[in-house]
Amino acid sequence: MTTWIRRTGVATMFAAMALTAQAQAVLKVAMAPDASPADQAARFEPLGKFFEQRFKMRVKWVPVASEAFAIRALVTREADLVWLNGLSYVQAVKRSGNQVTPLVQREEDQKARSVFITGAATGIKKLQDLKGRTLSLGPVSSTSDYLMPRSALVSAKVRLDADLKALSPAANAQAVVAAVATGKADAGALSQEVWDQMVAAKQVDPAAVKVFFTTPPYTDHTWVTLSDVPEGTTKAIAGAFLVLEAVGGGRAILKQQGAHRFVETKPASYDPIRAAATEAGLNQ
Repeated sequence: MTTWIRRTGVATMFAAMALTAQAQAVLKVAMAPDASPADQAARFEPLGKFFEQRFKMRVKWVPVASEAFAIRALVTREADLVWLNGLSYVQAVKRSGNQVTPLVQREEDQKARSVFITGAATGIKKLQDLKGRTLSLGPVSSTSDYLMPRSALVSAKVRLDADLKALSPAANAQAVVAAVATGKADAGALSQEVWDQMVAAKQVDPAAVKVFFTTPPYTDHTWVTLSDVPEGTTKAIAGAFLVLEAVGGGRAILKQQGAHRFVETKPASYDPIRAAATEAGLNQ
């Protein structure tokens, strides 16, 4: 990472100067929601201030209500820089005619996983045990709470439409855990990151609700722009993320973003998500 920053330092400086030269320029930033609008705005504020100081330009927060609205904000240029989950990224690529450029992602997003959970007394020990049971999954727009758990079930030859007793939809990962904890669902699936956070915060008892299957790792969220954004500008934006751990206040911003550090995104690493989305009829 350090080598990349050193090599592109001059280009980044001139790109920042070009941004500054645009007196009316505004960098519009949107994040696909994974928390309440107020929480998202609070998380964005220090990052936005960092961009303003670095680029000497106004940075505007563009709130969006869903993953679909985040994709639309990008494609219709309501936002210049957008945080998308893995599924939304491959959908944005499709809907834009391959005109989306991924820039950076949290290091943690290169090894995302989903977990399947169940009540301690259900006797469920493997994915095949879900046949004839009720399963809770998050919204279909979620990579970690729906798409990749669904992909794991397909690999295990468990059919959502024929083998389950019922599929219980949930609004988010927390609702999946609640459904399992209260017995509304025999099992559920959600992001391992969220599960670990809930366990650490003592919001769930891992002795009463346990993990019985963890998916293979996959690549999730990424910051993206449209492909016609000048290369110097995209390098300047990416470079700003990549130096966060080395600048004053940067580590606090990283913590708010749930990141140890940011790294460059590799588009090819999303091929498994693209394949899973296509199989599920979601890459449209």
